[in-house]
Amino acid sequence: MFNKKMHTLFFISATLLFTACSSSSKSSPQPYRPLDLSQKSDTFKQGAHDGCITATETYKKNHELFNNDFDYNEGWWEGRRNCEGRTYAEY
Repeated sequence: MFNKKMHTLFFISATLLFTACSSSSKSSPQPYRPLDLSQKSDTFKQGAHDGCITATETYKKNHELFNNDFDYNEGWWEGRRNCEGRTYAEY
């Protein structure tokens, strides 16, 4: 009986200790840096533009291109990741 209480107490203590040590704050977003689009295709650029607008304003995606054009798809995700949590800046 004493042994079971000790195990329970240990488990509760360990749980509280590990949850108290975890961080609940999110890291602050990185400063906005325009993507280097100089060597990218026009559909990649369009996707990056639409992805950035999605991340900062309203949802925008050309579903036909997103599903069928690799460059647009990659650009959309890159633009969204680059602009999440930031103020939109034209690039």
